[in-house]
Amino acid sequence: MRPNRLIFSFFLCLSLSGLAGQVHISGKIHDPIDAVVTLVVPPTSLGETSWNISTRLSSDNEFRFVLRNDLATRAELVHGGSSIPIFIIPDQSFSLELTAGDQEVNGIQFAGPGGADNTFFHEYLHFLKVEAPPVDSGQLARSTAREYRKLMDQNRAARQSFLESYSRTTDWQVSPQLLQWLRNDLVYTYATELLRYPSVFRNLHNGTKERNPSARYYDFLQSIRINNPDAILQDSYQRFLESFIIYQLKRPMGWELRTGGERQYALLNRFFFGPPLHYLQHLIFERSIRWLVYPEYMADEYRSFMASEAPELLKLQVKKLRESPPKINSVGSFSITGSPILGEVFQLFNGNRPDTAFFKGRPTLLYFHDRQLSRVGFAVNYLRKLKRNLVIHRDMNICLVDLNVDFTAWQSFHAASGYADQSITHLSMDYFDDLFNPAVEQGRIPKMVLADADGIIVEALHWKPPVKRVLEIIERIPY
Repeated sequence: MRPNRLIFSFFLCLSLSGLAGQVHISGKIHDPIDAVVTLVVPPTSLGETSWNISTRLSSDNEFRFVLRNDLATRAELVHGGSSIPIFIIPDQSFSLELTAGDQEVNGIQFAGPGGADNTFFHEYLHFLKVEAPPVDSGQLARSTAREYRKLMDQNRAARQSFLESYSRTTDWQVSPQLLQWLRNDLVYTYATELLRYPSVFRNLHNGTKERNPSARYYDFLQSIRINNPDAILQDSYQRFLESFIIYQLKRPMGWELRTGGERQYALLNRFFFGPPLHYLQHLIFERSIRWLVYPEYMADEYRSFMASEAPELLKLQVKKLRESPPKINSVGSFSITGSPILGEVFQLFNGNRPDTAFFKGRPTLLYFHDRQLSRVGFAVNYLRKLKRNLVIHRDMNICLVDLNVDFTAWQSFHAASGYADQSITHLSMDYFDDLFNPAVEQGRIPKMVLADADGIIVEALHWKPPVKRVLEIIERIPY
């Protein structure tokens, strides 16, 4: 018996309606894996999620799709375990035939008005997978900034050469929409890889080595169109937008867009307008710690955004964020000196959260600790000794913050250990998002935070210094 295989036959619909942007896809599947074929189309406007339409095969294993799409876009056909990338252009129907196993398709043949474009599209994807100069983590780990830039330049040149030579060597005419989509994808993928190099290099070496490229390394940005509303729906451009703003903020890539609001907005208005500006504003609303730190500031920005010309679907998403702010990577936010302590992320023993005055009126020391990683007794004795030796700021608010998010278990442990009558304050911290990883002992998040009498963070230490050293730091906190 021959291996299980899937054969698609898409036949060009001969009777097209006069509606602009309409595409007809009809076909037949030989040896189908299941009874359903699905067409998955990415969002056609900012704020919209991807959508799909499915149809069941007829008794003759035939199907038909009719869709209206005003934008040239990448899409996918899905049947069983196979996903076939296609490129849809308004008014350009096409046919194809292919053979596929459960995981990989082979022998694809296209025909019809959109056939040449899709043949070119698949040839390019095959080139990227098989022939393009590879860039892997092993090379990155050994590369200097100059070597990595050269490697990426070679990769980009090979892709450009393929795009430029294909039409000439095949004598086929490729549509301008597809060429522009591919050129955008090439340019912004290349730029994003270069922007992320310092952070990826550091992660590959577990934070023990760093690369700080010179200003000359970033001269590639001079030849790239930073604000490109025509490319806003492409994933590669959206990734570039975020990477570019993080680069301008001079923060490691791992920070994403979590470092505040004011400076981000100033940079956005400097570089962007139209859809790219609205998209990045939305990301800041989605990820900024300002939802918790400066609610009045975010309220002003919210009103401004809702009065802007941003797409209605994007406004709807921001409205939902306003009504239900997202949780943040709380521990990471405490590395930001100059920002207020986020009182809302803590819980007291009775379950209440500290009010706005809890961290004001006197300096505060927060000691982060996960009782599952090491014994609490050592941390308690350390903080007691610190409290006894205070000369400056004797009324300092010294807090032991438990990072294990099971509040009920923390309450039981707290009560059984007799901590209620101690001179230090015990807090539970439970406001984490999915990115949180309790790695306090590895130095990836602060071990200790010091704040002044206004609740503003003045020191974020990723290690536990001797008590004498902490006392010296505390003495520098102004009255």
